[in-house]
Amino acid sequence: MGRKRRTNKHLPQRVYLKSGSYYFVDTNNAWHRLGDNLHDMYRELAQYVERDGPLHTMNAVFDRFIAEKLPLLAPRTQSDYTGYIENLRLYFGEGPPADVTSGDVFDYRNKRAKKSVVQANREKSCLSSVFTACNEWKLRNDNPCKLVPKLNEGERDRYVTDEEFLAVYRLATPVLQVAMDLATITGQREGDLLKMPCNDPRIYSKAGVVFKVGKSKRRHPRHGKVIETAKTLIVEWSDELHAVIDRARTLGPRLRPTLICNLSGLAYTESGFRSNWHKLLVKATKKGKDGTPAALADWFTFHDLRAKRASDAEDLEEANDALAHGDMKTTQKVYRRKPRRARAGAKILESSPDIRNDAT
Repeated sequence: MGRKRRTNKHLPQRVYLKSGSYYFVDTNNAWHRLGDNLHDMYRELAQYVERDGPLHTMNAVFDRFIAEKLPLLAPRTQSDYTGYIENLRLYFGEGPPADVTSGDVFDYRNKRAKKSVVQANREKSCLSSVFTACNEWKLRNDNPCKLVPKLNEGERDRYVTDEEFLAVYRLATPVLQVAMDLATITGQREGDLLKMPCNDPRIYSKAGVVFKVGKSKRRHPRHGKVIETAKTLIVEWSDELHAVIDRARTLGPRLRPTLICNLSGLAYTESGFRSNWHKLLVKATKKGKDGTPAALADWFTFHDLRAKRASDAEDLEEANDALAHGDMKTTQKVYRRKPRRARAGAKILESSPDIRNDAT
C-alpha cells in the first residue's frame, strides 16, 4: 500500500500533478500524460483504470466513479463533484461500500450542515450518484442516500441596489465592468456570458444577440453523454447593449475567441473569473487604511446581478422572458427580489369628536 498523499488529496490514485500537467503512473512506473486541466484528465484517465479490479473501499469506488462516470458530466459538474468527493473521502473513504448505511449519510449531512446547508445537500447528491454507480457495478442493491431528504436551503433574497452596483462598478477592472454590464442588460448566466464569441454573425444577428441557454442540457438515453437541448434566446439590440459590446471588443487583442477575455486574449475559465470577482468584492467590502468606510456593506455574488435584471423588469412576464425560464414560477419565487410597494389604504371613518366620544 502506497503512502498517503500530503498534497492534492482530491486526485485519484496514481494520478499526480507535475509542472502544470496531470499524469497517471502505472504499475511499471511509466508516466502517462493526461492533460492540463481536470476535464481532460478525467477523460484520459478512463483508459488506464482497471475497471474490473477490486472495489473493497469507498476510495476505490470514488476512483472508478471519477474515471468512468465523471467524464460524462458537464464540465461545471465535474469541477463541483471533484471538490465534493474530496470531502466525502475524508468520512467514507476507508470503509467498504456495502457497510455504508442511511444513518451514516444522515450523520454526514448533519455534520456538514453545521458549516453549510447548501454544501451538505450538494455533497449528499454527489454521494447518491456514486451509490447509483455502485448498483450498476453490483456492489450493493440499494442507495442509502435515497432515505435521506434534502435540508431546506431557503430562497436567496439578496437584491443589489443601483447604489451598490455602482459602488462595486467603480472599483472593477474594465473587463469586469463589461461583465457586470452584460449581466444586468441581458440577464444571462455567468457561464453563458463567458462563452460569448468576440465576432460571430450567427450570434450577433440583426435581431439581437443569440444565446443558447447553457442550463438546457440532458443525458442521452443510450450512450449517457450530456448533450445540448438548448433553448434559443435572442436579446434584442439596444443602444446600451451595442455600446457595451463595442467597448468589450477594444479590451484585449482584436483576434480572440471570446468577447470577455484576459489581456492575452484567452477566455476566462469559470474558476478564474470567480477568483477575480472574489478579489473585487474583498476590495469593495474592506475599510480604507485611514478608516474610511467600505464602498459596500453587504457582499453580493455575480449571479445576484441576474436577479437584479429580473427584479428591475417592469413586470413578471418581461423578467421571465429575459431569464428564459420554462416556468414563470421560478422567476417569481427565486429571482424577483425587489421589495414590493403598496399604497396605504383609505381610512374608513372620519375623525370627529362624536366618533371619538363614542369610542370611549
